[in-house]
Amino acid sequence: MKTNKRATMESEYDQKDIVVIDNGTDTIKVGISGEDYPRLIYDNKCGSHSVQNDNDNPNNKPQLLFGQDLKKVIREKKLNVQLSNPIKDGKIDNVESMKEFWQYILEDGLQISELQQVNLLIIDQVKNTKEYKSKLAEVFFDYLKVQSVLFMNSASLSLFSTGLVSGLSIELGHAVNTVVPIYQGFPIMHALEFSHISGAEITQCLENDLKTYEISLDKFSEEEKLWIIKDIKEKMCYIASDYEMQVNSEDNYTEEEKSYELPDEQVIQITPKIRYHCSEALFDSNIVNKNSFSLPQMIVNSIQRCDKELRQELVSNMVLGGGTSMFQGLISRLQDDICQIYPGGAMRSEFNFVADFQRKYSAWIGGSMLGSLKTFQSLAINKQEYEENPEGKMSLIHKRTF
Repeated sequence: MKTNKRATMESEYDQKDIVVIDNGTDTIKVGISGEDYPRLIYDNKCGSHSVQNDNDNPNNKPQLLFGQDLKKVIREKKLNVQLSNPIKDGKIDNVESMKEFWQYILEDGLQISELQQVNLLIIDQVKNTKEYKSKLAEVFFDYLKVQSVLFMNSASLSLFSTGLVSGLSIELGHAVNTVVPIYQGFPIMHALEFSHISGAEITQCLENDLKTYEISLDKFSEEEKLWIIKDIKEKMCYIASDYEMQVNSEDNYTEEEKSYELPDEQVIQITPKIRYHCSEALFDSNIVNKNSFSLPQMIVNSIQRCDKELRQELVSNMVLGGGTSMFQGLISRLQDDICQIYPGGAMRSEFNFVADFQRKYSAWIGGSMLGSLKTFQSLAINKQEYEENPEGKMSLIHKRTF
């Protein structure tokens, strides 16, 4: 694959290149097909502020800010900015904001001056409808006027990033966890399992735990506080192999292992009750006061809805993806718990998990790989065929979205 260019580098856009965009609920990953990892990563945040007495803006339409421009304004505190998240639960919630965000990504982020030359691969949640994708196609072709668009579901691409086209895709993201069998690149939708007990819920649970044990972060800004909580979650929270035993056991970690230094150099202690509690929500939804299947039960449910002939291939190729899959101890715990509930019994060794070290970006990486193949143009919808038959746009979307 190509070596990543620096995000700030101005370079001519090659028409043969495919721009790969993974619209995540936490972050939006952007880059060029063939590259090893995303070139740009944006927070899913939009800032708006009123512009008064602007001759170029007679209707006083709020100005929208994104990326580094937004971070700079927040840091300098010179403008009263209203923050919002244009993507919610893996779905575009505010199309008007998002279309300007995409334009900002292409023109300011990737330094592309002629959008009509752009070929896009848009990564989307597997459970989003084709009617929804049709609305997005209108934005790309009618507003941004790009050359071509291919919509691909994240579950298939996460699997593809490991070199597989059939297996069980287990995506643990910020807003949604999905478990879906993939056969020859296509998701088996009647076996889809999903849950909202994912990264955001775990982060909120950790914040509550810190307050419970009188660890206050109130002296920090909301942005700093969120960063600290996420950092503690990613660096110091693990999946327990035996939750009740480990959360109540004596703390065997060294002083260095259980200490976390805050930005103001204050050191706090991460006890077992904090370390293991929030991540246990993946296995017990009661921890976050929700009623949902545990992750092991979701996996078993999904496999059992498939034909018996396919099940062995699924249990042999269970691919983990998404940032929430990065917890230490996850695979071992999944194997143990699945063995206990699998119908008819099974050996622990039968459940083979594939967990690439870059799985935080697995869907984007799969999209980068797919975009570099010669088959891209035969799969994508191009502007000419989209415009030739206005009455048949929905039919085209149905045939050419995956």
